[in-house]
Amino acid sequence: MTDRIKKNRYIAAGSAIGIILFTILLVGLLFPDGDTRAGDAVSEESSREVTVTSFEPGDLQAEIRVTGRVTSTQRIELFSEVQGVLLPGDRPFRTGVRYSSGDLLIRVDQTEAALELNAQRSRFFTALAGALSTIKLDYPDQYQAWYEYTDRFDPENTLPDLPKIEERQLRLFLTTRGIFDQYYSIRSAENRLGKYALRAPFSGELRGADLTPGNLVQPGVRLGEFVGDTYELETFISLSDLDFISEGDRVELSAASGQTLEGTITRVGSSVDPNTQAFPVFVELRDPSLRSGLYLEGSIRGQIFDDVVEIPRNLLTRSNTVLVADEGKATHREVEPIQFKRETVIVRGLTADDNVIGLRADAATLAGASVTIIDNDR
Repeated sequence: MTDRIKKNRYIAAGSAIGIILFTILLVGLLFPDGDTRAGDAVSEESSREVTVTSFEPGDLQAEIRVTGRVTSTQRIELFSEVQGVLLPGDRPFRTGVRYSSGDLLIRVDQTEAALELNAQRSRFFTALAGALSTIKLDYPDQYQAWYEYTDRFDPENTLPDLPKIEERQLRLFLTTRGIFDQYYSIRSAENRLGKYALRAPFSGELRGADLTPGNLVQPGVRLGEFVGDTYELETFISLSDLDFISEGDRVELSAASGQTLEGTITRVGSSVDPNTQAFPVFVELRDPSLRSGLYLEGSIRGQIFDDVVEIPRNLLTRSNTVLVADEGKATHREVEPIQFKRETVIVRGLTADDNVIGLRADAATLAGASVTIIDNDR
């Protein structure tokens, strides 16, 4: 019984092997070129179709995006240093009125102060006339200068400078007569009289008028606020871009309204912001339409790079190479990154004959593979 079972197993195994061999032989007869076609498929997959771009090297200018808010660099508060009644100036003293440099903003009635100053000058002239006879007798070589000084003296005009005194005794004599004391008191009063008229120190606009003509003012009272036409924008740039800019570089800016402005870098800060790790840059702007607090954005036109190209940033690998099609092969070409932008990078090291493969993914597996160029964008 056991021998029969073993014999049946041998027969079944032999039948299975025979069927397998028959099947293999049948497949070989029906598909004699199967191996060759499979080889051709592998050969076709090893050559990939790619699109390339050729870049023409040339000169490019560094462009750094900036944003910031405008502040006024010419902003002063107006105060009265004297007492009196306010009088109108060259234009109405009202908010929004513009003035040119040197225009009279407002003035204080100086009639009383001017008359008192004339009285001081008259007393000074009397003292000089009393000392003139003594100078003629005791200091004859100095007499002519003092005589001419008193001859052109006018109590209603600004006091001229005293003659040069070379002798110590003459100086002591004039001191005992109170000449120097009266002279410097008058000069002080003349300087104070100039404060009765308030003039625009620069071209600008009156942004606040606290008082109007006719009001009585006291020393120290605020009259308003005057803002000039020079503004400044503070922005920040990274350390990597710091070497590409310098003072005097042009800055193109625009506001949300679409208004375009042009400024100039006046200074670059040397201290880094601890939060952003960026350096402050200050841009000067001159435009009457600007207002403090206005938000602007634009770009700095900085250093010019020679023999460079600008390529999409995602074509640059971490090892600072780009893939190029060279003699049917995808090859890494080493380049020198000059400046990184948001979506592009300026590099040096490519020529007009380099066919840069426009592959944004799978660059690692493509390197060294055979490629076929299907489109060349120059």
